[in-house]
Amino acid sequence: MPRLSDLLLLLIRERDRIVTREEIAEQVWGRGRHVEAADGINTAIRKIRRALDDDADEPGYIQTVIGRGDRFLGVVEDELVPAADAPLPASPVVEAGSSAWPRWTMPAAAVLVLVLAGWGTFRPATSRAVSSVGNLTRLTDDLRYTGWPDISLDGKMLAYASNRADPSNLDVYLQPVEGTEAIQLTHDAARDIAPVISPKGDRVAFESSREPSGIYTVPLLGGEARLLVKDGARPRYSPDGAWIAYSKLEKAGAGPASRKMQSIFSSWIIPASGGEPKALHPELTAFLPIWAGNDFLILTGSRPGELVDWWVTPRDGSWAKPLGVYAELSADRIAGISGGWQEWTPSYFDQRSIVFSARTREGANLWRLRLAEDWKPNFPPERVSLMSDHVRHASAAADGRIVAEVATRNNDVYELPLDPNRGVVTGALHPLTHAKTSEQFASVSADGTWVAYTSWRHSDPGDLYLLNRHTGVERQLTATPEWESFPRISPDGHTVIYRWFVSRENYEIRRLKIASGTPETICEKCRFMDQTADGKSFLATETDGKQLSVRDFAGGAPTEPVHDESFRFAQASLDHSNRWMAFVAWPSSGREHRIFAVPFNRAGRLPRQQWVEVASGRSPLWSPNGEWLYYDGAHGSFHCLWAQHFNRSAGRPAGAKVALAHFHGEQRLIEPFPDMDRGLARDRLVFSLSEQTANVWLMR
Repeated sequence: MPRLSDLLLLLIRERDRIVTREEIAEQVWGRGRHVEAADGINTAIRKIRRALDDDADEPGYIQTVIGRGDRFLGVVEDELVPAADAPLPASPVVEAGSSAWPRWTMPAAAVLVLVLAGWGTFRPATSRAVSSVGNLTRLTDDLRYTGWPDISLDGKMLAYASNRADPSNLDVYLQPVEGTEAIQLTHDAARDIAPVISPKGDRVAFESSREPSGIYTVPLLGGEARLLVKDGARPRYSPDGAWIAYSKLEKAGAGPASRKMQSIFSSWIIPASGGEPKALHPELTAFLPIWAGNDFLILTGSRPGELVDWWVTPRDGSWAKPLGVYAELSADRIAGISGGWQEWTPSYFDQRSIVFSARTREGANLWRLRLAEDWKPNFPPERVSLMSDHVRHASAAADGRIVAEVATRNNDVYELPLDPNRGVVTGALHPLTHAKTSEQFASVSADGTWVAYTSWRHSDPGDLYLLNRHTGVERQLTATPEWESFPRISPDGHTVIYRWFVSRENYEIRRLKIASGTPETICEKCRFMDQTADGKSFLATETDGKQLSVRDFAGGAPTEPVHDESFRFAQASLDHSNRWMAFVAWPSSGREHRIFAVPFNRAGRLPRQQWVEVASGRSPLWSPNGEWLYYDGAHGSFHCLWAQHFNRSAGRPAGAKVALAHFHGEQRLIEPFPDMDRGLARDRLVFSLSEQTANVWLMR
């Protein structure tokens, strides 16, 4: 999409009249691109409104006149409006005490333009008036992934991880803040991330997956890396440099920190010079500790079975106190912060404030939460940055300058050609969708013709789309104010079953007849998994995952083909003959997701002893001949695609798992979801990938 700044400045210059969509298409998108522009103008206008906190129904800045065009309503000082060919100021500055919106001076308009363009200026989120503007400078310029930044205490040096030398691997680099020449500090074939510069400025600690994995340190200007502690992750120096706090992953699960921890972590400290590590409150499942001065730490975690929160503890571990932050942030009522965002882990502590990343509709930005003397949070948090991308992994120098990773993330639907009945890849991975917005949660018809997925191109929340792979023609299936997601297209391509959200806690499962566009509700607050070969019944789990049931589309009492009260269930699928069922289960007391197979009998109730374990992973799908299972499973720190041959006669896996595709190095990632995000046809596997590029920026 062209720069949003171009569209905004066009409307400002022509503020006395309605600018037609044809004019916008020609002047912003260019001649001959009206079809592309028609899909993009609504999205662009919506993003501008969000940045301005404008209301489409009662506009104060941008008015859309249906069938005619758009008009800018704000008051502008004419002498400060640039001509059409005038460049934007490189470093706009707005004096404190400038007039409140909607009366603009052009420097303030330029500030907004730079924000929308993703060039990054900052302002407080608690005021509509721009009282001061910080300058955000990009310190790296990579087309791949460069992130995990840390700035030295004196603000002179910058450490980060990058895959610029190898797209499939990350190494640690060091460069001056006021320069561009970088030194590559690590050259190992393993992934090296999360570097931190010691307060003395003599060494860099980092996390490495080399053998043995753990936390290593290396001299500031390069040299031999030395192992500090095995199995450690995400190191953080204490302000005096005497200690390093870190995490350990005890057992892998679904992700970093949802409302209940999906993986089992512990938090530790160790003398920076080496020595005996000490666990911080082993009764907590807690990770990513940050220092709150030399004597206190903030942990992110929970007691078993409880909700995640931030905890404060002294270094000696004599007590631990929850701060009540997650409950507030997940309430969907604080400054537009998304209650579904699960990465509210602190970046650093500064002057009795915690800086962290949180997501709004505009993107993920940095926020500051101030704490009282008794550690009580002072809500609401204040926004530190305003960008349309993902701002995260921040650190600060003693003079208050902040460095952060700014990542552009997008999801697209991909296909991998293969012979599913033999577990053999037959072609190259390539994308099926190419929009500037995210497309994900894909499924495919049995013959590979139709692909259904959720797209955010025209609305937020997303709608359902249908792609004909042979013609390349897309069709929008839904257009409602609610979120339609996780579509599962029937094998014959005639219906789509999906989840329709009114809110995160209030949803139902609907079945849409594609030909007529007519939906019907088939269950409320359940999770649809798969349907039987005769099309009369379907597999589903309850919201809490405690029961895996078979239900009839016509209604009636459900049955439970498997049952064990100590397990939770998700992502079940049937082979084409309905002889076998595969499903994902994990113990209530643990977090490891495992795939099991059982003979399918809807009237039966097989206990745990009769489940056949296939693999550790998610999203199992059967091949057409029922002799292979396709799934995603952890491979180091990433999720990759695998195939497992299954001997149906013997009722057990046969041979070693087969690697289909690896996704390492941060640029293309499989994101594990509780619902299926893929489909298997007779000659291809369809799924979505999260794609991201990142660079390091400095906020002055």
